[in-house]
Amino acid sequence: MRTEWLEAFLVTAKTKSLTKASEQLHMTQPALSKQIRKLEEDLGATLFTRSAKGVELTEAGDILFEEIEPVLHKIRSIQKKILSTQKTSEIKIGTWPSISSFYLPYKLATAKENDREVNIKIYYHYYDIFNFLHTGDIDAALLDDREIQHSYWSKPLFKEPFYLFVNHLHPLAKHEDVIYFNDFKDEPLVVLPSSCDVRMLIEEAYRLHHSQPNISFEIDFGQSIIGFISANLGISILPEIFTYNIDRSVIKVLPIADFNIKRQISLIARNPAIGKLLFTLFFHE
Repeated sequence: MRTEWLEAFLVTAKTKSLTKASEQLHMTQPALSKQIRKLEEDLGATLFTRSAKGVELTEAGDILFEEIEPVLHKIRSIQKKILSTQKTSEIKIGTWPSISSFYLPYKLATAKENDREVNIKIYYHYYDIFNFLHTGDIDAALLDDREIQHSYWSKPLFKEPFYLFVNHLHPLAKHEDVIYFNDFKDEPLVVLPSSCDVRMLIEEAYRLHHSQPNISFEIDFGQSIIGFISANLGISILPEIFTYNIDRSVIKVLPIADFNIKRQISLIARNPAIGKLLFTLFFHE
């Protein structure tokens, strides 16, 4: 019996849906079904009944559900304790400025209790990140790697939607709660470089709408884009993480109703051992 099978069972039981569970676990539905089938074979019992509405626990599934969550918490705690005894040299993580500012610090706060020295390297181009992974200058990276061909160990961490950022004096600010792509598709945009995951995803979204972005400024640093918007020098499409530290009296953030692309930040590591160590110590919820 493998812990990933048990985690797959637990998420499926809580969501009552193979589709929702596969999305949360960042795996395909057939892969999830295979893990649950392996667990059922190992236990010699059927755990779910399936219907058009979703899945329901059987009597055996109810028993496992009641017992297994504290067991998994204990296993994770043991894994962290064991990994914390494996001394390594300084861990170097490469990522974007936004991730290093608004996400990593909170995750790496546990580095003190794990007695780990973590060094964050900031980059503006994905090819720099992968080059330094290759040369060993960094041990791991955080970015959306779905459009990038590579052979490194990778583990999805979280997804975030995109929003439209406009100055409160901009005509588009009159939209109250939501905006649609056609409302702003021809507006000049302030964007990040083409070698950034955010820019690649925005261009993909425009392609899906049979359009191309009208780029007025290209800027390396996301917070500089926020400055341009604050000065009413343009608008931008940015992921949710940029909403964490802005002046809402100056910048209006609008959900885009038909912008169906999200950024998925993954942990990428030079080898599985480093990846699993980092994920268990810092990123496992």
